[in-house]
Amino acid sequence: MKVSELPTVIIIYRGLPTPDVLAATEALLEVGLSAFEVTLDSPEPLKAIGAMIQHFGNDVAVGAGTVRRVRDVESAAHAGASFLLSPHLDQEIVAATKAAGLISIPGAYTPTEVCHAWEAGADMVKVFPLQPAGPQYIRYLLEPLRDIRLLASGGVSADIGRACLDAGCATLGVGAGLLDRQAVMLQDWKALQVAGTRFLARLTGEVVSTTVAL
Repeated sequence: MKVSELPTVIIIYRGLPTPDVLAATEALLEVGLSAFEVTLDSPEPLKAIGAMIQHFGNDVAVGAGTVRRVRDVESAAHAGASFLLSPHLDQEIVAATKAAGLISIPGAYTPTEVCHAWEAGADMVKVFPLQPAGPQYIRYLLEPLRDIRLLASGGVSADIGRACLDAGCATLGVGAGLLDRQAVMLQDWKALQVAGTRFLARLTGEVVSTTVAL
């Protein structure tokens, strides 16, 4: 998979068991969300990644998140992940990810960190956490760093996400709970699907009316 093939939105699953990951993915696929990250601090994350690929095949792009150790790269690659994200920059993780043929998305914050990540071979740099600075920070970063592909993550709502995209950001990392935390907690996948539809509509500026069938 090429980094240019990643969709605009990557849904982040953190702390969800495999059955919930599969059910949520099935619901969100139907509304046009097709890229998903399972964080490695979740229950059985590698099992969840493998199960998603087995169930949905080429319909989904599946990555591993919160990759903090080099040894996790091989495990995630073996599970079938096509892209890896970290909350920080570790040049050894970037190198191992590229050597495994996967997309590398390390985390960074300052212009210096972003440049170091890019020079280390990252395919995209995750600006994390975004929320303290806001989407205007993306615009400031990209004024001198136009050649660097950025992903915004950390409290990215639909309105913040739209502003990030307008500022030149390539991709957004959005927690499933940001779509509808209660729906995730209650395992109400129809409600999560409705929330996903509304999120995408706000992201694109469309006006939609959706209801949950009883």
